Amino acid sequence: MPRYQTVGARQRLPGRAFTDPERTLDDIAVLDRMLARLRLQAQSWPGTRGRVELLEHTAGLRQWLVVPRPAALQAARAVTAVGFFGDLRPGVDHAAIYQVEADIVERLPRYAAAGLLSYYDAELDPGVHGNLVLFGTPEVPPAWHRDGVHARAVTLAPHHYRCIRLHRGLIRGPFAGTGGLAVQHTRYFDFQAKAPWQGLRVIA
Repeated sequence: MPRYQTVGARQRLPGRAFTDPERTLDDIAVLDRMLARLRLQAQSWPGTRGRVELLEHTAGLRQWLVVPRPAALQAARAVTAVGFFGDLRPGVDHAAIYQVEADIVERLPRYAAAGLLSYYDAELDPGVHGNLVLFGTPEVPPAWHRDGVHARAVTLAPHHYRCIRLHRGLIRGPFAGTGGLAVQHTRYFDFQAKAPWQGLRVIA
């Protein structure tokens, strides 16, 4: 059995509306807005050597943006992007998953040494999160996947999320330019069924 069920570029899956192609288009629109805000914020960082962090709450929804090396982000080209969209399970204490996120943010200098440029978590609606993580490498660095804290987040995910969309894409040209995010493929995780399901849709 393949690890992922392959999903056609425009295919719809009965009972799994979270995988509909329109959801990917909606996610891309959110990621482009996050990218635009990140670029706007970066314009105020010339000469900043240390880590930049922005944490704010608007209408009860959290925005958390962390850039460990602003100069590396501003100078980056052909940026690899990962977009994460997850629906948290209602009625579950999510303290553990939020602590893991805090631990990941604490370790960003280590990830930055391997190519991570920025981490941006946006709470879109109560219990619905979108993350944009940028890397200055052609692929997501193996150090990101191998790290113990990241592995713990993967282990906790089925208990805390109903479903997840994980997009992989590319921002062509310089980060400081105007190029949007081109999603290349999306991985889907459905933890609501008794046997968790995983799908893969190749877009480009």
